Amino acid sequence: MLRIADLHAHPSLKMYYLPFLRANFHAWVYNGPRWNPFAFQFQYRELSRSRLKLMLCAHYVIEQGFLKEGIRAFPGRAFFWAAGPYWYWRIRNRDPWRALNQMMDLLEDAVPNTNRRVRGDQPRLKMVRRFAETGQLAENEIGLVHAIEGAHALGYGPTKGQTLDDFWRQTKQRLDVLERRGVAMITVAHFWDNPFVPQTDGTEWMPKVRHGRVVAGRDDLLFHMKRATWPFGDARRLGEQLVRDLLERGIVVDLAHTQERAREAIYGLGEEYGRPIVVSHVGLQHFYRHEYNLSDAEIKRLHRHGGLIGLVLSKRLLVEPVKLHRDDGRGIPTLIENMLYVRDLVGDVSCLALGTDLDGLTHPFADCYGAGQLPRIAEAMKGYFNEEEIDAILFGNALRVLERGWGRRPGESRPAGPRGKTSRKKGRK
Repeated sequence: MLRIADLHAHPSLKMYYLPFLRANFHAWVYNGPRWNPFAFQFQYRELSRSRLKLMLCAHYVIEQGFLKEGIRAFPGRAFFWAAGPYWYWRIRNRDPWRALNQMMDLLEDAVPNTNRRVRGDQPRLKMVRRFAETGQLAENEIGLVHAIEGAHALGYGPTKGQTLDDFWRQTKQRLDVLERRGVAMITVAHFWDNPFVPQTDGTEWMPKVRHGRVVAGRDDLLFHMKRATWPFGDARRLGEQLVRDLLERGIVVDLAHTQERAREAIYGLGEEYGRPIVVSHVGLQHFYRHEYNLSDAEIKRLHRHGGLIGLVLSKRLLVEPVKLHRDDGRGIPTLIENMLYVRDLVGDVSCLALGTDLDGLTHPFADCYGAGQLPRIAEAMKGYFNEEEIDAILFGNALRVLERGWGRRPGESRPAGPRGKTSRKKGRK
């Protein structure tokens, strides 16, 4: 039976930031092959035919720096100030920790809200808070797992009157909360500087015609991302402390958006702790030489130590920009080409998975633009992979990495405290 795991899904991003969506997967808005920030690619009618069994739902709190500087003054910020000034002011100034917990609450509320309208044997949703619960899912249940994109959600750094040591103690307390809530994975870097790990410049490149020639150019008309100018291990940052703490707790470390040298250092920490490292939604430098993507040496290292590569459903990260000129947008053949390259490079498919990035800022494939089209990938794979390989790439490898990486090891203590919800008005400490 076909089953799919998604290492990087963004349903709560749309639920939280689009005021016309509710905490409910049944919401219906546009969803099609063209990029649209108002699409909802995980709406229930898509989920119900997706064959998804497990979704790592990455909660992304949009960084204040990105909102204030990364979005172009015109037309980006001008549009938001004109269309929804109070809404835009609120998200520009919202505390990231409070916003993160509100997002997690929203996803948890979406489960019963969605299931109330499910009839018969249609797929139902269920929150999964520890690895053992993945094996308890009924045949018609889709497991939703908390994940976080960007360690800035823990805080932007010491506030006025706080020392770096004070901020780290606060960070550990917040990690205690996330561990109790069942967070399985944290993407430690994202679009803007955080107090922990340096990020790549995530601004996408696209084909542009200049003086009659097709060239690669930055797609920065509306917004741009920021590359960190400081190295991993900077004494004013807390990167190594954070990664070691996550590995000890059993919260999987995801290195998407992390700079290459920082990735190399963190691979070593994963090997030291015997924990798998994940890069959840990327492409390969063999096809597109971008710092965001993985080199052959990294692929081999991840394979050797049981890590995982989640291939993203965006041709903008899977193909050199110039080659996308007048492209038909079909991405499944390109995705399979990436899979075959990794299998040839390392000898098997054990380090491959999917990280769709749907409902994020991803430009979707024309032939797989929503969760409902994911079975098309499995069907196309049949001409190149056997049944065991298909199941491993689409589900089994992700399950194996979660088994090894999620949760404390026997004998290690968990933080004390209740697992129930606290007041949402006050947020969690």
